[in-house]
Amino acid sequence: MSSLDVPSLRRAGAVCRSWRAAHNAFCLPALERAPCLFYACEEYGPNDAALYSPATGATFRIPFPGPPHEKRGFTFACHGGWLFTTDEVGDPYLLNPVTGAQATLPPVKTIYHNDEFYDDGGKHVWPADPENGTMKPSISWARHTEYLRVAISTTTDVTECTVLIVHTPEWRLSFARPGDDRWTLVSQDESFVANVLYNDKDGLFYILYLHGSIGTLNLCEPSPSVSLIMRSVLRSSGYRTMYPVLGPSGELLQVWRNWSRTHTPLKYRDTYQDIVNEMLQGCVDLAQKDDNDNKQRDELETEDGDEEGELWETDANDQEIDGSQLLREGIDLPHRLVDEVTTDEILVFKVDVDRQKLVELRDIGDHALFVGFNSVVCLPTKDFPAFDPNCIYLTDDCFDYSPMLRKDLGIWNIKNRNMQKLSYAWPNMYSWLHLPAPVWITPKF
Repeated sequence: MSSLDVPSLRRAGAVCRSWRAAHNAFCLPALERAPCLFYACEEYGPNDAALYSPATGATFRIPFPGPPHEKRGFTFACHGGWLFTTDEVGDPYLLNPVTGAQATLPPVKTIYHNDEFYDDGGKHVWPADPENGTMKPSISWARHTEYLRVAISTTTDVTECTVLIVHTPEWRLSFARPGDDRWTLVSQDESFVANVLYNDKDGLFYILYLHGSIGTLNLCEPSPSVSLIMRSVLRSSGYRTMYPVLGPSGELLQVWRNWSRTHTPLKYRDTYQDIVNEMLQGCVDLAQKDDNDNKQRDELETEDGDEEGELWETDANDQEIDGSQLLREGIDLPHRLVDEVTTDEILVFKVDVDRQKLVELRDIGDHALFVGFNSVVCLPTKDFPAFDPNCIYLTDDCFDYSPMLRKDLGIWNIKNRNMQKLSYAWPNMYSWLHLPAPVWITPKF
């Protein structure tokens, strides 16, 4: 049975008593209790993906129908065990990977601004612009660059759920339900949404903007619009990914993940104090200082020679790609190592709506957070020794250089503010491919 995929394992367990006993040894119900890592790997080929369960230490084969891995694009894990993913053109659909159930969503060209932006193959050609330093044409693929974040409402029947997406241009909001013909643009005063969250306690979507403000959205209303409940707290958006989270007691949190390109010299990367300096005065209550708060740029310099020279040399090499040849061949831009990123700092805040402030947290108790291209999960760790408390489990979700080779996966210790690479913590995982990017998903049978 070890060679079977999960749907086949479940069917085999219903054949007879002895097969049922063998089926039970795989502990499939445990998959529904804690997040698993869903990713592509060479071992399972182009039509299947791996599902690694840290809680059990087991890896399962999961059918992943669609284009081959090198032609896949954005994949996002939602509540209820659903994946939001796309075909080769960029048309999205919902998929439950452990049951095979699917739900159709409106095509990508029905999203605001897209009717003439992409061709019928989901491609947009950016012409050369020598005056601005762009000497060769480049291409964008809808499956890589259109979708940024996703949230779906909780329903017993997926055909009745509402799907809210953050998309280009301007990081706007649109929503649809399975079976709809078109996406509907949401009326909002602000653009540049950082992330979205669905709260099944009040039936509202929560919208987090790049400057830290928060709004709520009721998509059951005839003409839904965003109502702001929290003011902006940042002067600039910076190089960061932001996540709205429901904390251990259901309280609203914000998580900020600051990152930089791996070839950026360490002395030019943002420190904790740099992030603090971006905050608007009186908007954030900071935690008590510790030694990690006092890092200076001179402490971050390395002894590896002329990093700045290496930086510019790498950028120069990156410009040697022949975009016109790629256009003729109709293939994707290569996934370049120069586009790797690394997490430098993560901050966690409690949102105090009454005081219109964020309160920095250095301890979330015996809980762990799971963030990336997924609906953020807050999990109590006392029943799961595989997960460490007061930690954040990260997958690589930087959008700015998409598509890219995804390597920034790790475990961030909130108190000590350092990260362990995921491959070091769980060495029995298969090596993942770059498409789709690894995501956290809590399966639902």
